Amino acid sequence: MGVYFPDDEFHPDIPCETETLWRYIDFTQFISLIETGQLWFSAASNFTDKWEGGLTAKQVERISETIPSFVEDNVGSVRELYDALRATTYVSCWHYRDEETAAMWELYNDRGKEVAIKTTVGKLRRAVRWSDDMLMGCVEYKDYVDGGDLFPITRESPFFHKRSSFEPEQEFRIMKGEFNMPERAAVSDGLKELVANKGGPGRSVSVNRNTLIDEVVMSPVAGGWLKGLVKRVLATYEMDDVEVSDSKLGSDPFSAGE
Repeated sequence: MGVYFPDDEFHPDIPCETETLWRYIDFTQFISLIETGQLWFSAASNFTDKWEGGLTAKQVERISETIPSFVEDNVGSVRELYDALRATTYVSCWHYRDEETAAMWELYNDRGKEVAIKTTVGKLRRAVRWSDDMLMGCVEYKDYVDGGDLFPITRESPFFHKRSSFEPEQEFRIMKGEFNMPERAAVSDGLKELVANKGGPGRSVSVNRNTLIDEVVMSPVAGGWLKGLVKRVLATYEMDDVEVSDSKLGSDPFSAGE
């Protein structure tokens, strides 16, 4: 399989351990994290960005030129394999920024982002139960339309690069890559479905919730009842020392003097 991943190494950028990270989630995801001590990693193939895990045309061409001549459709086989790679690559997405942003609250608003977990790079690293197939770092944003060979091509690198239009997300992520060619399978039509059936929609990874969570910030549109509920949930799990605060974006300048 080395011909499809021609480069030996790739190392994403990792900020200072004290840098702040945010994860915007709905209340049910928050409850699941607190109750189970598990962090959910979604399969990259389920992301709304259809280019997730993709390569530029130049990169596809570079790989296809080294594929043995007995493969009938070199370019097609590269695209098929990378499409299958997405189905068994799992990602936990975080926002790398000092302060909360309105754009991140509004992103995927139909999914109801109600709370944000605030932590740091170092605390996330220490909280997660790591395995050899995991990697963390910042996403780099590139021009895929006019770009050529934008980055070293390994199993991990496509998942730490996105198109320039996504740059406002300032994403930091942990990737868990479980891709392996099924026994006696070929790089041909149907490989993605075969791999996806074995992979599932995601993975739960153990995490130390006490180490992970610095603060829980409420959505600027969440009611006060939800803040009280979050506090009660944390108290139930002996985490009542975790600060629960209102979004700074929800303040009202016309009532500031009251």
